[in-house]
Amino acid sequence: MKRKLSNIEHILDGNVLCLVSLDGSLGSDQIRSALSRVQRRHPALRTLIREESDGLYYEDDCAPQIPLHIISGASEDARRRECERELTTDFAYDQPQLRVVWLPSEGKSDLLFTTSHRICDGKSIFILVREILQSLYSDRELVPYAPISVHDIIGGYRPVQPGRFELELRMLNGLLRLIPSARREPEKMEYSSEWKADATLLDALKTRCKVERVSLHAALVVALERALFAVLGKRLPKHIDNQIDPRRGNFSTLKNDALFFGGGSFKVRTGQAADMEFWATARAIYKNMKGQIDQELLNIPRRLHFTEALRPLTDGQVRSIMRISEALQFHRRSSFALSNIGNIVIDDNRAPFRLRDLRLYVHSFKTRALGLVTYTVNGEMYFYCVSHDKCLNSNQVNALKREFMTELQHQAMRSDDDPASASQVLIRT
Repeated sequence: MKRKLSNIEHILDGNVLCLVSLDGSLGSDQIRSALSRVQRRHPALRTLIREESDGLYYEDDCAPQIPLHIISGASEDARRRECERELTTDFAYDQPQLRVVWLPSEGKSDLLFTTSHRICDGKSIFILVREILQSLYSDRELVPYAPISVHDIIGGYRPVQPGRFELELRMLNGLLRLIPSARREPEKMEYSSEWKADATLLDALKTRCKVERVSLHAALVVALERALFAVLGKRLPKHIDNQIDPRRGNFSTLKNDALFFGGGSFKVRTGQAADMEFWATARAIYKNMKGQIDQELLNIPRRLHFTEALRPLTDGQVRSIMRISEALQFHRRSSFALSNIGNIVIDDNRAPFRLRDLRLYVHSFKTRALGLVTYTVNGEMYFYCVSHDKCLNSNQVNALKREFMTELQHQAMRSDDDPASASQVLIRT
């Protein structure tokens, strides 16, 4: 069986990589067996992409085994280079949409799990990693999932005004045909920075959020806005685009299967509360968050229905749009994404190994990634900021990190009666 890639899957052309560092001994047969079990569970890991005259298609249940590449005795520099190579290497059409590199050393192992963003988002890859690690030592049955497509999510949605919808669609598709196709790739220099805050800061921040009756995410939004303003001034992006998880409510079928179809987001306009106190701003954002998330979840079928009816853009047209955007400096008015994945549980008391470290990386082939990813592992909060030279250069990325963490430290440790010193909290790169 085959089906054509959706427009969303064409747009999400990039890689997501998870680096897992373990204390404990593993074997190659043990890893391959675990990969096979998880591949049998997830339809997306058993598909191949076929290129035909009218576009790209998925062909079900024909992928070979998930490849395992073993590199023994690699130095720290070699490990970093391998991580970068995996992140920036696209997936061949004759290979599964997941590949694994094992870098063993005495009593330790690094595992690089790289997957295509077409089938996996940040939350999904953690689901896959947890299943693979559990399969290394557990024979628990992994029940296969049924394939899920974007049309399963759209369901029976129909436009409220079909005639108007068709008219707007024809007009927009006509305009899309006029976009020229550029051959030359736009210049794209990516910069990233990663760090983590220890349990002291995280616990203090959670306590402060409870006192102020706001979510941790709302506090992160305010700190990020203030950091962006400190670094960019009036040139800061107009919105902070907050990614939401569609694995809830009507989309509960996505809860476990590692598929991602543009889960949506809610936007917080920047520069609107410059004179408001930090926690007053956080309360205002938190008050509106639930309604925005609920509305966005309701909008998903309508948005996907419209997106899938659009004429797909070619790679050359995407390159043209990026070049035009650069010339007009639209990148200065773009959104900055904030993806708060939440608490990630990987460790298991039954496991013969211990999780030493876990890192997440992203890379986009067609567009420019710009945002901050946060997640919590073993009581510590991890941060990964990725940008490009057209918005934040390397110095500005580092400055954003300093401003953001300084703000979080100050607010978490602040006491109205006896302000605490931010120096009491550790930040580790």
